[in-house]
Amino acid sequence: MAQNGHDTKEAVDDAQLKYNAANKEAYRTGTVGYHHPDYIKPYKGCNTHFPFYLVQPDVDIFQARPEDTVICGFPKSGSSRLSAIAGMILNDGDSSFLQSGPNLDQKAPFFEFCTPLNEKGPRSIDMLNKQPGGRLYFTHLAFTAAPQSLLTNKAKVIYHIRNPKDVMITLYYHFISRILSNFHGDLNEMVDAFTEDRIVYGPYFDHLASYWKLRNEPNVLIVSFEHLSENFQETAKQISSFLGKDLTQEQLRNVEHETSFQQMKANARTNRYDKHIAGIYDHNISPFLRCGVPGGWREHLTPAMNAKVNAWITKNLARPDLEGLAERFASTFTLH
Repeated sequence: MAQNGHDTKEAVDDAQLKYNAANKEAYRTGTVGYHHPDYIKPYKGCNTHFPFYLVQPDVDIFQARPEDTVICGFPKSGSSRLSAIAGMILNDGDSSFLQSGPNLDQKAPFFEFCTPLNEKGPRSIDMLNKQPGGRLYFTHLAFTAAPQSLLTNKAKVIYHIRNPKDVMITLYYHFISRILSNFHGDLNEMVDAFTEDRIVYGPYFDHLASYWKLRNEPNVLIVSFEHLSENFQETAKQISSFLGKDLTQEQLRNVEHETSFQQMKANARTNRYDKHIAGIYDHNISPFLRCGVPGGWREHLTPAMNAKVNAWITKNLARPDLEGLAERFASTFTLH
């Protein structure tokens, strides 16, 4: 494994490259890009999108297990890092969880992943159904569209939130670097999609509300990107306790080191460099892990954009079903 050398093809497993090449071919022959009218299909209050809505019937009947750990959150809110943190905690802070073996997105798969071929192509849900014991996976679905067995079967659900301004900037760069999205808009288009509630996996504040109402459930933990940045150790201990693990200070320090943004960005197994090689992402435009610093939106939003977003945030945080959210996560919802 090439450490800090994600410019070398040798840093990625050959089997992973073949897997991604097959996925790319499936998309090439059946792409419905971002601007296509069939790209988004609302389902149970969530803007599911192509091709992942093809697997939704099987999502609905999926049976979570009490031993499962499920990372839930809006896209680009920190799913990869939180998956890495949870995986390392479950493996007692062992660096090999991120430094050897399959890539992170195979150890903690994207739950609703499928190709345009659906049942004829690779699907995470099929892999998970065959996997014994406790499983680690992540989903971007609002809880209304997620498997309800997450709650009824008492899987460990960790929901993560992030400043929505940083989310929209990072999602914009994700779309322009993810070749298969076929996105040709600018940042204004991304801001409008959020504030007009037509963004993928949105509406954004409905997504938050669907999990916020579960905050008192014993199998649900809500954390924030900003709290992880402000006090990693405190948040990591909270996650460890939630997962029934009691890590030593040395193990927690190792988790913090291995899951730091710069370390994960330099690690081909966590930065999805294999998908750059396969032509799914273009890391020359933007790497999958782009900017891990809270407040990066200030370098991108114009005053007009910022005013529009502030009005949208203020209006939604006043909703009765989000009462207490802004107070609990003040640094996440700062307007300045």
